[in-house]
Amino acid sequence: MKKRISLVGGLCLAILTSVTAWSEPTKLTIPTLPVPSLGAFLGPVIKSEGFDKANGLDITFKQKPTATYRTDFAAGTDKIGGSGTLLADVALLKSKGIDVVYLFNVFDFWATVVVPKDSDVKTVADLKGKTVAASLPTANYSMFRYLAKLGGLDLASVHFRNSDSSGLVPIARAHRADAVQLWEPAFSILTHGNDDFRSIDVMSKWKDVTGLVEIPYLGISAHRSWVKENRPLIPKLYNVYKAAGEFVEKNPARAADIIGKATTIKPDVVKELITSGRLRLNLYWAAEKRKASDEVFKAAVDVGYLKKKPDESVLYDPGK
Repeated sequence: MKKRISLVGGLCLAILTSVTAWSEPTKLTIPTLPVPSLGAFLGPVIKSEGFDKANGLDITFKQKPTATYRTDFAAGTDKIGGSGTLLADVALLKSKGIDVVYLFNVFDFWATVVVPKDSDVKTVADLKGKTVAASLPTANYSMFRYLAKLGGLDLASVHFRNSDSSGLVPIARAHRADAVQLWEPAFSILTHGNDDFRSIDVMSKWKDVTGLVEIPYLGISAHRSWVKENRPLIPKLYNVYKAAGEFVEKNPARAADIIGKATTIKPDVVKELITSGRLRLNLYWAAEKRKASDEVFKAAVDVGYLKKKPDESVLYDPGK
């Protein structure tokens, strides 16, 4: 009888422990850049569909203005960032002696230049002598410069006009520049439902020159101290984003509705973006695509964004 009671008690304790563990996921706050940054796209999907709690996490996504986000991450006020770019939030900080790591990629790089439909600009090389509006401090602009060089453009021949990223779409609509350098979701917001603009290809040269399709760009970054203290959480976090990414690709209409409500971008614009291929949603561990990251670093050095390539320790390897 005592043995039976002991077994029953043990079973009850195991069930209670299991229920408690299930009901108390690990809380995690992840700052992101504000809408319309792609870093803010998957958070609403994750919370709406419960992908975080399904993987033992309870994530609070906190949008911060760009300057605040980057200052807080660089200072270590935030040890993890949900809008971490491989260049701006990892390589550049590493060059300044801040020990940070790119955990995994979420979005590959995509960019373009838009011109009015009646413009005489047909290729990126035709931008010679033109005025191009761009957000000059961004990593996206730096990669654009490299790809434009590959496309035959002498960058010194272009008049670049700086603008905050939020001002690029209004500049294009008002025709205050000959061309505007854009990325997503700004491009879809500008061009949805009209044929007022043409997109000038800058992306094809990447594969021509490197032989690669991937261009690691934006994902999850963290301070190495956080990585050491929270290593068991990292695979869970990866699985959260993986589930959200798969959901977006398989359910574009539903995902567009969720993202649209959370970002104030019209759902039909978001759906078009998801199905266009320009979203470049591509999840992989940082160390999984070392060659691609190395090519990105080489590009950044080429245009002067970085003085030298960072060592490979900036790329997280879950196997180590």
